[in-house]
Amino acid sequence: MSRPLTVVRALAIALAGLVLMAMGVGAASAAPSSQDTTWMVAAHQSNLTEIAAGKAAQDKASSQDIKDLGAMFVQMHTALDADLTAAAKNLGVALPDAPSAAQQATLASVGAKSGAAFDSAWVSSQIAGHRDTLAATQKEISSGSDPTVVGLAKAASPVVQQHLSSLLALPQAPSSVQAGTGGQAATEPAPVLLALTVVGALLLATGSLLLKRRRQLA
Repeated sequence: MSRPLTVVRALAIALAGLVLMAMGVGAASAAPSSQDTTWMVAAHQSNLTEIAAGKAAQDKASSQDIKDLGAMFVQMHTALDADLTAAAKNLGVALPDAPSAAQQATLASVGAKSGAAFDSAWVSSQIAGHRDTLAATQKEISSGSDPTVVGLAKAASPVVQQHLSSLLALPQAPSSVQAGTGGQAATEPAPVLLALTVVGALLLATGSLLLKRRRQLA
């Protein structure tokens, strides 16, 4: 092989290496941030917790409103988690296969009760859990960097808010919590749960559709 061809070949190999390096840097910069990953893990564990809590409510609650709310939690958190786990797989984010130790302890503590005591403990734990989830989700919306993950948070936020409003409307909600809301959620009657369920389902369907379109465009 002539020297000029050897030089050209060497330059081509070097250029290819630089392109591959640039692609690697681009891929690394496009990876989800620690904020994105932290939220995905927390949201997944929250979904697992709400699914388990919803099933427990259907089995043990003495209030039909709580049984109905539990069924809604199972349905809607399952749908949210399906989108979340699919996105995590595409982004290479590892998710745990169970709720956190604290969440498991709360589920066990509430599940050990029965009758009205179960209803009250279930509602109180769900209000606390949904408030934590909503705060974390709002942080992801404002501070997240990956568009797919932020999109998931935006789709989840109105659903979690609707669940929280439904919980606060229950007569089993602590009176201090109800009075402290200072808004409509504190005075909503139990029958409004049906309307909230419909609204939440529509919001979830819309969010899922937007996420699918985003993935197709990507």
